[in-house]
Amino acid sequence: MSTLSPIDLLSVSADEQTILRCLTKYPRLTIFELAEKTGLPLMQVEEVLGALLAQTKVIEQLQQGKRLFSTRFQFKRRAVRNMPGEILALFEQPSAQFLAETPLTAVLPTTAITQLLELSQKRLLLPDEVLAWQGQKVEFVGLVQRGLLAYTRLKGRHTGQKGGYVHRTEWIGLTEALSKTAVTATYTAVTEATLLVWPAHEFLEFAQRHCGFSLTMAHQLSHQLRECEKAQTQGQSKLWVVEGAHAGAGATTFALNLALLTHQQTAQTKTRRTLFWPMTDGPTAVLPFLPPLEAPTEKAAGLARITTYPCGLDVLSRIERNSYSPQVQLDILLADLFSRYEYIIADTGSDAARGVGSAAELRLRLRGQAHTLITLTRDSDGAETGISRWHTLQPYSFPGQKRVLALNGSTVPPTSIDARFHLVIPWDEAGVGTAVAQNESLVTAVPDSLLAQALQEVCRRLSLNHTVALFVPSTLDVSQHTDNSAQVQSTLSFLGNLFGGATSSNAEGAWRSEESGLVTEQVTIVRTFVSKKALDTHLDDVLSFAAELKRDMKQEAVAISVDHQLILV
Repeated sequence: MSTLSPIDLLSVSADEQTILRCLTKYPRLTIFELAEKTGLPLMQVEEVLGALLAQTKVIEQLQQGKRLFSTRFQFKRRAVRNMPGEILALFEQPSAQFLAETPLTAVLPTTAITQLLELSQKRLLLPDEVLAWQGQKVEFVGLVQRGLLAYTRLKGRHTGQKGGYVHRTEWIGLTEALSKTAVTATYTAVTEATLLVWPAHEFLEFAQRHCGFSLTMAHQLSHQLRECEKAQTQGQSKLWVVEGAHAGAGATTFALNLALLTHQQTAQTKTRRTLFWPMTDGPTAVLPFLPPLEAPTEKAAGLARITTYPCGLDVLSRIERNSYSPQVQLDILLADLFSRYEYIIADTGSDAARGVGSAAELRLRLRGQAHTLITLTRDSDGAETGISRWHTLQPYSFPGQKRVLALNGSTVPPTSIDARFHLVIPWDEAGVGTAVAQNESLVTAVPDSLLAQALQEVCRRLSLNHTVALFVPSTLDVSQHTDNSAQVQSTLSFLGNLFGGATSSNAEGAWRSEESGLVTEQVTIVRTFVSKKALDTHLDDVLSFAAELKRDMKQEAVAISVDHQLILV
């Protein structure tokens, strides 16, 4: 690992010594402040800093839009404490084992991993340290082994919001090395991070000597290209498809109320709207729990015709006659609808074979292309039947499709419910009766009813695809055991207010002490499920809260898990 020791000052030029001594005495200076304190010309300071940065003897940090420079002296690594043993083992994982378990390099034999490791350098980044600037043509390929980095696209002289994060096992500079282009974002360390770094030309020469490695690299880049194309076509749209495992499973009522809930959300945030797509065989002017339209009017949306109900919900009323095959027809429909709507909630009914020809195939393919497929049944013993339906969709399904099996209208005691059900929707005769009597949707007529509240929670959870967990220690300082209930409640309150909910669980933590060796103690894990947008918006707030918790409990480091990737604060 490249760090600077005081003896290194003897091996650098006079100007470099001047810069290093100044930064040792006054860390975190801008170029202008450094030029003023050293008396060196500004251009000369920039030139010397460039050389020192290339030698990793100086660190460059980006804080509130300012470039700050400091020396990189050797220091003692912080202790790793208060985390479960399996996470502690992950943190202390040797680099060779890490490469053997990283998807891209896992195809290499042990001898090749050893050769690749010998070509690498381990680089430690401190919080806010800049790894690469937007527009810079990097000469390295990096792999994140520990910690978290953020990438930000700069706008003029100002930094924009973070575009996303780079976690453990993710690469930086790989596509740029292959395409010989500059990076499109500025990469900075959010927490202390460790990377394995290779000179780009040596990494590519290694890839040329190992065909399997090159082929795996091509597969990974092809997958990334596919994801980019999918994101460009679909944007942030979500396609949720509801089906019934049998007739009377309640798919239409469930899907329509789900559509109304998402419509309420998009109307409040003024984002793109929600579309309800009932794949019925007849006209859709009359839908359950929605007042019938006296004179329905349609508007065109590509091949689709859309009707807007008085509540503001858009409904796909029909598809224009065409001669396209079902797959081509669906591709055209979805490409246009994804550009118009944030949520598309489709009701595909209960029978996969209903109808004949292209109509049945279109329904089947829509289920396969759903981001989330929800299968409903009222049979408490029907978990196996519901799961078996998914096997028929396998030829049509996208990889990574989220599938949810729901027991609808359950009156069975919770302890007797098959564990394979992901959701249990309660029976609410009174709430449904009120909605029917008023000819209104359940979530509109009785929003505080048991079933309406359950549907609201289902809607919220379907949007949460990421996890954040914070490990709350049970000690103060090094070994003073304490009641951490106040800190746990504070963490629950913080994450709950930030993301809408959180849960806690106890675990056994471990840390290494130079005096006592491996020490075990109790630790509380506070976990929450969040959306991608919420994660990117509020992860910095979580890191700030963890830093406060660290100071409050006099810890050297506090652990956070983001999508099961460890971060130390």
